[in-house]
Amino acid sequence: MTRTPTDRGIAFIRTNSDGTKNVYVAMGVAGSAPEDVVAMHLNRSAVSVGGGVTLVEAGAMSRTTEAVHVSSGADDVVQIQARKRNLGPLLA
Repeated sequence: MTRTPTDRGIAFIRTNSDGTKNVYVAMGVAGSAPEDVVAMHLNRSAVSVGGGVTLVEAGAMSRTTEAVHVSSGADDVVQIQARKRNLGPLLA
């Protein structure tokens, strides 16, 4: 399976009229809208939200409450995962 690069930021999820999903990855939130969008995953079949990720309503979309990791693969499913909370192997 090929994957897109992992994007990091606030994820906004919109459900389209045909049932597909759009996921926008943004650097911030302006009111209830994405601010400084750095990546888009458009017309995807599904979104998988990992444990530890909290979603809240944001107008016509829902969004994560903090920055997350976002990627997608050949299965057309966007993966949203919580950030790791440790310093990682290089800084440990």
